[in-house]
Amino acid sequence: MHKKNILNGAIASCLMLLAGCSSEPLSQGRSFDVEKTACSYLPGWNQDNFEEALPALLRSCQRPNKDWSSFCRGLQSYQNASSDEIKSYLEENLVPYTVSSYGSETGIITGYYEAELTGTRTRVSSRQVPVFGAPYGYKNGKTYPEREDIDEDFEAPIIAWADDPVELFILQIQGSGRMITPDGEIKLGYGGNNNRPFKGMGEIMRDAGIENMYSMPQMKKWLQSHPEEAIDLMNENPRYIFFKEIVGESPYGAAGVVLTPERSVAVDRAYIPMHTLMWLNTRDPDGLPIQKLVVAQDVGSAIQGGIRADYFWGHGEAAFNKAGRMKSKGRYFLLLPKTMK
Repeated sequence: MHKKNILNGAIASCLMLLAGCSSEPLSQGRSFDVEKTACSYLPGWNQDNFEEALPALLRSCQRPNKDWSSFCRGLQSYQNASSDEIKSYLEENLVPYTVSSYGSETGIITGYYEAELTGTRTRVSSRQVPVFGAPYGYKNGKTYPEREDIDEDFEAPIIAWADDPVELFILQIQGSGRMITPDGEIKLGYGGNNNRPFKGMGEIMRDAGIENMYSMPQMKKWLQSHPEEAIDLMNENPRYIFFKEIVGESPYGAAGVVLTPERSVAVDRAYIPMHTLMWLNTRDPDGLPIQKLVVAQDVGSAIQGGIRADYFWGHGEAAFNKAGRMKSKGRYFLLLPKTMK
């Protein structure tokens, strides 16, 4: 079958419509090719439990998009259906496409999770650090002070106080999380950033001569056992995230819907519009296969490229241990409605 660049064909139009008819050309000047295939070609297609994927699909269907409207209307009647029934509906209404970028069908798949930390509403210890909301008069795109210059006198509301600066740093990398307090749980969602560049802790530690730090759990353990050095190292990442308190379900992704553990992924929306259905084929950090239906429902500052995704593991220590160690080779396929022409 004939491959064609998304920019030059019907699929380009479909994806740009999905993206909300952005005024900027999708992935201009970048290589991103697709080729129509069949569901039977998708690795593990017959083994997935599509009942587990349904909540993520239905959440994205809550967001208005005329190109998915027919598919979503039909999907509503499958809320109590079996995995096989949902699978048949998908096969009847979706067309899968292979994806390649710069001639390769594989890329890097990492993991992320909803961070969890401890703290209090009001300060009870001098060792605690503030969890800031967006600065007063916050404007998206405006540049604010770097991390090392944001202290307790920063002109922004303080939502809560975190017990551990390392846990707060990890919360900022993840973008959302939950604080466990003596009075209950505080749900923290992404509230903006200081418009400074992001620098990963792995790179920072390598530059400092700290070797053999291959995963976030390893880095967290080192930072917590070296508290003075940790502050200086964390300040090497200028990016600072502000939060807002969330009431109700959480966490929300950039697509405006609640994320579903092991079914939501973050992508580069210069290539993949939000709410796009995808078939993921990769491995977890322990080498076990991940072959399942996922939905593009989030973005991330480090998630850039045509074949690049961040797999949402959920929240808690088990999710942290999976997400913090995951950096796998993998690929994905797009699944688009047959009604798109």
